[in-house]
Amino acid sequence: MEFWTTILGLARQKLIVVPVAVLAVALAFTGYLLLPERYVTSASMVLVTPSGGGSIDGTKPVAQTNPLLQFTDDLRTTASILILAMNTSDVFASVGVTEDGPTDLTVDDGRSNPTLLGVGTTGPFIYVQVESDSPATASKVLAATQERLRQELEDRQNELKAHPITFVQAEDVVRLGPEADGSAKLQGAVGGLLLGLVAGFGAAYAVVRRRLFLRAAAPAPGAPDKEPSEEEPAPDAVSKKEPEAAGNGSGPAPSRDLDETGPIDVVRLNGR
Repeated sequence: MEFWTTILGLARQKLIVVPVAVLAVALAFTGYLLLPERYVTSASMVLVTPSGGGSIDGTKPVAQTNPLLQFTDDLRTTASILILAMNTSDVFASVGVTEDGPTDLTVDDGRSNPTLLGVGTTGPFIYVQVESDSPATASKVLAATQERLRQELEDRQNELKAHPITFVQAEDVVRLGPEADGSAKLQGAVGGLLLGLVAGFGAAYAVVRRRLFLRAAAPAPGAPDKEPSEEEPAPDAVSKKEPEAAGNGSGPAPSRDLDETGPIDVVRLNGR
């Protein structure tokens, strides 16, 4: 409680508040400038079956079916397989995303995007998001990721010996170009502001506590540096005891100088 009382007291002093505010604003401005601008681009994809369906019967003519009417749990399973396959370090490196690099890649079913959170669990959606410090890099990585995803889907169907007519396709639903994201710069500014406030008031609090400690340790004005001990009585005490000792007869009287006795009369016997 004493700490916060001291801090509130410091906050009421203009000589402390003004320098602390200047320091906090300077650090906030520095944090905003130091953090680079971030750009985000994304694409939402959906898996669809071919118009002829997913099977071939040579004895019957190929029926034309609307692909948008063929969403099933099978496609959702295929989307989940692709998402798992894409979230590996080898795939990330192949599209230009390295560990601890300036570019971040997200591949999921839309749960990382609040807009797709509700529909991501009801359909075979694949959401790709790229965040980088350059809009050109973000667009390049997004295109490479989509191409790698479609190639992964085709390779897996070839491995399963599916007929090309029945191949599932990944189609774009929405693709957004790179847009500036100021959240990183805002976080830097807020962090610098908080750092300035904490550092400023912390330094002021340390100075105040140090002054109080030094004031408590310093002797009071007019106080003797050293108190007389019992074995060595103070000179004033000795001077006060001497007259008392001479007057009460308890000790030998102080010696007097012979000059103070006056002249001595000579006594002669028999008139001589």
